[in-house]
Amino acid sequence: MLGKLFKYEFKHTSKTMFVTFIVLAVATIAGSLALYQLDQTGMEGTFFSIFSMIMLVIYTIAIIGIYCGDFIYLCYHYHKTMYSSQGYLTHTLPVAPAATFSVKILVFFIWMLISTILSVLSLFVLLQVGTGGEFLHALLDFSWQGFSQDVRDIFGFSAGVFLIIAIFEGLLNLLYTILFVTASMAIGQLFQKNRVAFSILAGFGIYMANQIVSTIFLVACGYSTRAFLEGDFSSFMYSILGGSTAITAIFLAAFCGICIYINRKRLNLE
Repeated sequence: MLGKLFKYEFKHTSKTMFVTFIVLAVATIAGSLALYQLDQTGMEGTFFSIFSMIMLVIYTIAIIGIYCGDFIYLCYHYHKTMYSSQGYLTHTLPVAPAATFSVKILVFFIWMLISTILSVLSLFVLLQVGTGGEFLHALLDFSWQGFSQDVRDIFGFSAGVFLIIAIFEGLLNLLYTILFVTASMAIGQLFQKNRVAFSILAGFGIYMANQIVSTIFLVACGYSTRAFLEGDFSSFMYSILGGSTAITAIFLAAFCGICIYINRKRLNLE
């Protein structure tokens, strides 16, 4: 049953997500041609250069709007299938609330990860086509050895470890954002009226709690700007990254606990 739920969730959201991906592809082609035109003709005030600039502005708006739109749509879908009248069908399935929640969060996370990857590829294609194929050459000619040595000198570990940490932190922050929103929704649906407003208030309260905990951590670990300014980047990275990762993990567990408990014990469907 869990596999069927996972398949249904993907199928139910795929149509809208694929439409946004197609729009992203069209915007990428248009933006790439516009940048290529500017690369060929320069910034003279001709009709084509002005038109190309307008297309680049539209591309920038489009790629930001599509990414934000994907996230908003998935939030809407989650709320609709969990806390609206449609939630009656979701919560009558012969699946534990924790399993239902996990499937929806996993699908949410996968779609946003795909959207992130496609957005990065879109920028790469834009720069590659817009520069007449020179962007990839410049990337290959980049002094990775020098970059790796600089990273090791500053932070005390290799560039490979640095990239792994960056990717891990990015994935963790994406998951945190998703669970932050779903936990806020879960708290907001406890109220009979003004659920959106209470969800926003819940999100603000969670944000403030995160800031307070982070501040307490910085004070407890004896962090000071003097040590950072004096060049002790290695200690800074280990303490701050380790502490922030631990705090994020604690909040992720709390978000999951809040959502699962409310979905199981305090569900209040519209």
